[in-house]
Amino acid sequence: MRVRSFAGAFLQYNDEVLLMERGLHKKVAPGLWAGIGGHIEADEHNNPLAACLREIEEETGIVSSNIYGLNLRYYTVCKTKDTLDTIYYFTGSLKDKPLLIQTSEGVLHWKNKNDVLNYPMSPFIKAFYEHWLKYPDFDNIYCCITGKDGSIAVHEII
Repeated sequence: MRVRSFAGAFLQYNDEVLLMERGLHKKVAPGLWAGIGGHIEADEHNNPLAACLREIEEETGIVSSNIYGLNLRYYTVCKTKDTLDTIYYFTGSLKDKPLLIQTSEGVLHWKNKNDVLNYPMSPFIKAFYEHWLKYPDFDNIYCCITGKDGSIAVHEII
């Protein structure tokens, strides 16, 4: 069984959220919409925040000095047929709205935060986003748990 770790974020500027429409060539979630993020590198396993900041800069050009309130909000472990995935998801805000850059990962979009659920997302990302939209100011960390039937529950862990 392979084990993979990911870090990602939903970044907000006023009432808009920065999303990526993932490229169809991507192995993970091709064509689906998500926040910004990707694989945690070997030297980042003890610091998913560093991985998240690296991914944000690589995929968007946004530097950490333009981000505030970037906090870990969701943690999940997901088993598929031959893979165990760990996902750390953060939420934060931007001081300034940057221009969107070209990226090989997919297409970046600014979307109204209330329209985001209209786009196709993986079940985990959708669960994270729905919870964040409902509880935007919470300070706790939540765990997403999947049932054998594919259902997803979000539970407070800290």
